Amino acid sequence: MAYPPEFLKLVDKFIDLANQLAEGGLDGEVSAAILFAAGRYNAFNFLSHNGTEQDKAVDFYVSEYRKAIVSNLEGVVGPVVKPQG
Repeated sequence: MAYPPEFLKLVDKFIDLANQLAEGGLDGEVSAAILFAAGRYNAFNFLSHNGTEQDKAVDFYVSEYRKAIVSNLEGVVGPVVKPQG
């Protein structure tokens, strides 16, 4: 799957912030916070747009997360490497 460059730039901004926050060995906490924040933001966004079918929303977001993590683990978007340092 090809992702638009504008989308990948947004993704990179989140990753850059996460890397800054993870300095000093807080990568586990940052990973958990990103996941929780995504859930919070997506719930807010869904409810703000008169979302009424919550079960369908949950299924959609869980499915999208699965696609995202599998694609990244398989290197579909590009190599995922641990920063040197």
